Amino acid sequence: MEQNLRAAASPGARRAAAWALRAVGPIVLAFLLVRVVDYGELRELLRDLRYGWLAGALGAVQLIVLFRTLRWMELHAAFGLRPAPFSYQLRLTYATSIATLVLPQIVNPLSRLVLLLQDGYRTGRSLAASISEKLLDLASYVVFGVIGSIALASTFGGLVWWAAGLAVVAVAGVSFAYAARSRLGDFAARLIEWLPGVGRGDGNTAEMTEDILSLDRAVAMRVLLWSIAISFTQATMLFFITRAVGIDLSYPFMVAVWGIIALSLLLPLSVNGVGTREAILVTAFSAVDRSTDAAVAIGLLTLVIVGIGSSPGLIEWVRRTLAGSGRRLEEPAAVAESGRAP
Repeated sequence: MEQNLRAAASPGARRAAAWALRAVGPIVLAFLLVRVVDYGELRELLRDLRYGWLAGALGAVQLIVLFRTLRWMELHAAFGLRPAPFSYQLRLTYATSIATLVLPQIVNPLSRLVLLLQDGYRTGRSLAASISEKLLDLASYVVFGVIGSIALASTFGGLVWWAAGLAVVAVAGVSFAYAARSRLGDFAARLIEWLPGVGRGDGNTAEMTEDILSLDRAVAMRVLLWSIAISFTQATMLFFITRAVGIDLSYPFMVAVWGIIALSLLLPLSVNGVGTREAILVTAFSAVDRSTDAAVAIGLLTLVIVGIGSSPGLIEWVRRTLAGSGRRLEEPAAVAESGRAP
């Protein structure tokens, strides 16, 4: 009986622990706002913003939306999902981009899954495409994290070696998965069933796992390149915002700093990097004798710029809320998706 009670309580305990971890980032941000920021200097920085650079940052957000849309068109074809026009994919990308501001990093792809299911797509293949997108996103974060770690090895002190160590662990995990690939299918199936509210009792877990593992290598490489392009554009956005507040750090330096920020997104310590992003920026700016107030301002402006650039997504969420289950695509929902993942 004691064992059964422990098993029953464990899901709630795990959820509580997960949300407690995600509170670390906001707590760090609150500490920075209370103990580090000089609000007089912060007001001067915001008063003297260079709006041309902010316009460039907004343009980078639109480029990120475009890349994510094209990536999802690739995933739709790869997983045999019913074809959808560019305008549909663009609407969903804006909607999921605005959702990233409030969802934990690991849950972000599931917001698009909700929209796909509302429009009549099959759960198994939609979830397989969403999980594949997330895995390739994480791979691009590791790539940028390793690059950033190497580039900042002489200036970023102990944090860079922590980041490099995390990258080594990730690479070792991938290597282990490849070595144990004969059992990867079973492991992936159990992992998918563990996801809350998805994969249990729908009979599609085995098919979905096979779809993910059988993804064509050329397709996976193209989607990975889209993911790397997205990360590169995010780094460019960060550089534009840095210039907007009058900080003259170089483009390669800010790309490297973004690499460390991207690597921190692998940790469940925040919601959309809130707090952890600002802490990394403060550490990086301190290392090169730049204003820590500017670092916090850049972190907060990043949220504002992404929110403004993704604001068309609010229209999609409101439209679907008012319509109930949302308007399906022009094709009947009963039409079966064409084929399996190649």
